[in-house]
Amino acid sequence: MGIPSQIKNGGWGAVAIYLYSLFISLYWDIPLISTDRIALAAAAAPALILMFTVVTANEWLNDYWAGGNLKRSAETIARITGESDFYDSAPQEVKDSVDEFDELGYSHHVAILSGIILAIAVPITGYLIAEVVGLFIGVALAFVILRVLSIRSYRELNQLAKQMSVPYEAKYENQ
Repeated sequence: MGIPSQIKNGGWGAVAIYLYSLFISLYWDIPLISTDRIALAAAAAPALILMFTVVTANEWLNDYWAGGNLKRSAETIARITGESDFYDSAPQEVKDSVDEFDELGYSHHVAILSGIILAIAVPITGYLIAEVVGLFIGVALAFVILRVLSIRSYRELNQLAKQMSVPYEAKYENQ
């Protein structure tokens, strides 16, 4: 997966982090950000750092968020194939499902982490802007952000992990 594909697959989580960073850089007067163009460019840094972190920690994140389902799918595949290297000897349909999990897993990791980051940052920002009223609004937004980004992506990632062994089961069920 190349850099353009990673940026494209960063999804709504990366967009949300970018927009939040842009809001922060435009709302507060940060000395190094003197023009709107610089603000637009500087706001991309947190989203790019998040996407780079997901790329470097992808395996660990897969194990952390969907480890149980991935392990069960891998055990099912190993039981069916007899512990052989199932990816290299697998039919194209199975390789496609594993590749789909890897590609979609990246965007789900970005969404999960951005939801968590924003759910922490938005109430703090709300409090700094409008004290108690801003805090309550920030907490309400945090619940929405967690629901829309993190929880939905977590569920979809685990569903993908469960579905990974389905092509094997379908191919080998009559043997």
